Amino acid sequence: MSSTTTLSQVISTSARSSEAQWRGKLRYIPPGQTPTPSPHNFHLPAMAEFGDVRLQGLIDMRPVPTIAELRNAKEGTAQLATHGFTAIRHPTTMNSPPYSPASWKEPTLLKQLYVPETEEMVKQVTGAKTVITEALLLRSAIWSEADALATHAGHGDQEGGEVKPAEKSQAEKDLELGFPQFIGFSPQHGGASPAPKVHLDYAPNGARTHLRKYHPTMTAVAKPIIEAEEKLLAEGKSLRDEYASSGLGPRWALYSIWRPLKRVRRDPLALGDARTFLESDYVPVIVKTPNLGVSEESKETHDTESYLARWSSGQKWYFISEQEPEEVLVIGLFDSERDKETVAAGGTLHSSVDLEGTENEEARESIELRCLAIW
Repeated sequence: MSSTTTLSQVISTSARSSEAQWRGKLRYIPPGQTPTPSPHNFHLPAMAEFGDVRLQGLIDMRPVPTIAELRNAKEGTAQLATHGFTAIRHPTTMNSPPYSPASWKEPTLLKQLYVPETEEMVKQVTGAKTVITEALLLRSAIWSEADALATHAGHGDQEGGEVKPAEKSQAEKDLELGFPQFIGFSPQHGGASPAPKVHLDYAPNGARTHLRKYHPTMTAVAKPIIEAEEKLLAEGKSLRDEYASSGLGPRWALYSIWRPLKRVRRDPLALGDARTFLESDYVPVIVKTPNLGVSEESKETHDTESYLARWSSGQKWYFISEQEPEEVLVIGLFDSERDKETVAAGGTLHSSVDLEGTENEEARESIELRCLAIW
């Protein structure tokens, strides 16, 4: 493990794209280093592991198009099929009267209003026939090494011992066992914090584990996919090489739909253009993940394979300057149709990014909707 890098050791990236008018600090795994997994649920390795800190050029995605404009966008516009992510202007009922900022912390309202309208948006952007929301994640805290994610649904940390939650209402219990999951909504632990470490939530194996282990409802919904994959594996075939062309199961993908709840003044989300990363830039790591929705007493976990990254000179990074609540990022995490193309399989590396001079701004507030899309 490397020692923590000081600000004076930050390396300025000289090979910035001419398009990049902004610069931000991104954290990578140093060359030759094997990161140690975090003991905390849902958490990446400790910040000390990310000792290669780069001041990287950032390409602003403004102006942000509507869905209709995205379909006819000029060449070079960030698109899921090319970059691994896109940005769209997408108003939501939740930002109009009679709803208020407090409404974003009401799971019942989110299920009634935000989930269906966002699922419909994903269908329009991707062409998927079915979209199933698996989780909503609220982030509202300044970064900390272990945040509300570590104690979601009463799961404890190996370092801190089992968490003894206060008496929960039936509504809270239903949220913790239900589907979709609501993470960062606990009055006891508050919202999660930004993730200032370059990562991709799922390597291909991690995405497939996620279907099988994350939540019983997810596994049931994904049954046709899982059965097709298991058939190919039983025949000794490679899922990467054979699944998409076999015709046995549908195309499927995992996405994150990222929306700020107020104008972003600090820690914006930056996304790496998947075409500009080398295969050697991806660093596999295990993330400890709880088995959710099983029972209130269950503390079982499973290992999810994710990716961290090493820096290389050709990488291009995008963000939206002072992103507004109507401006939404659609982030690819995995796509079975693109599994053969690259090691990232349609996913894109991303990270919150430190912009110079924003350290004293108020905490970023955002909501992330995770979903499974099926064609």
